[in-house]
Amino acid sequence: MPRGRHKGFALFALILLLLVIFIIVRVPMGWDRTKTSFVVKRGTRTEAIAHLLKREQRVRSEYLFLLCSLLLHRGRIIAGEYELSQHMSILDIAKKMADGDRRVYTLRIVEGYNLYTISEIIEKAGIMDGASFLRLASDPDFLRRVGVPSDSLEGYLAPDTYFYSREVDVDEFLEKIAQRTIRFLDREDMRLRMQELGMDAFQVISFASIIEKEAKMEEEKRLISAVFHNRLRLGMSLDADPTVIYGRRDFKRDLTKADLAADTPYNTYRMKGLPKGPICSPSRSSIVAALYPDQSDVLYFVSRNDGTHVFSKTLGEHSHFVAVYQKRKGKK
Repeated sequence: MPRGRHKGFALFALILLLLVIFIIVRVPMGWDRTKTSFVVKRGTRTEAIAHLLKREQRVRSEYLFLLCSLLLHRGRIIAGEYELSQHMSILDIAKKMADGDRRVYTLRIVEGYNLYTISEIIEKAGIMDGASFLRLASDPDFLRRVGVPSDSLEGYLAPDTYFYSREVDVDEFLEKIAQRTIRFLDREDMRLRMQELGMDAFQVISFASIIEKEAKMEEEKRLISAVFHNRLRLGMSLDADPTVIYGRRDFKRDLTKADLAADTPYNTYRMKGLPKGPICSPSRSSIVAALYPDQSDVLYFVSRNDGTHVFSKTLGEHSHFVAVYQKRKGKK
């Protein structure tokens, strides 16, 4: 074969090969648009991802996937959970992973949420089912790993909005949230203040969680803190309704006299001192309020039914205001 014709044939063959490759990488595996999850864990090599995609019949060729990945972003793949379908081509999948077009879950923990509320929102967010969350949140091995000196994560899941992707295990995700609270309490100024008060971090979280549930207004937090500090100092019971509610595990009905008499480790009407542990996730301002109460000798407070409270120094004053505001509440 003449040399010129040989070169022409080789060029034609190369063009034909490139055309075939172009078609293969652009043609979907099928026509089903149903999306299913494919998780790329952190640290997974691109070759392993390509092999798994081929094994699960998501791409026709792992080598063409590697080629597309190399051409798009030099083989870079961002870890995460990807929603793939049979209607996607090799190029579609490679581009999606190179761009990091992954599924991200949003978890918003609000100040005052307890573990039971968090279990509902974590399930609703699609991160994990609520029952599994509660089991993990009270798993002794997990708690030791995180460094939580309690029998649950209650109080340690710092309020904020978090974004989760499945390249990270859920326990690692929750550990990082809890570590934010632990690091905040481990600041030097916090530790020094706790030493001054004779409190440890667990007691501060427990104290702050009660303030969080009692205070509706930020400006009242330190005065409410003063009430509880004064009562503890005088050997009085805290008489905090939110702790009783937490102890009965029924958050959808009003307190009854039977509840106030119930023997639980959270009933601060029957016991003196702090309850067994935290009753919710407190905000940082509540933690600060627990450490820095107002200088006041108030011992009681009652709600005005508008989010604010009336504070009293004597039981007589308090009883008067209780009668006034309970009567107004009854009229409403």
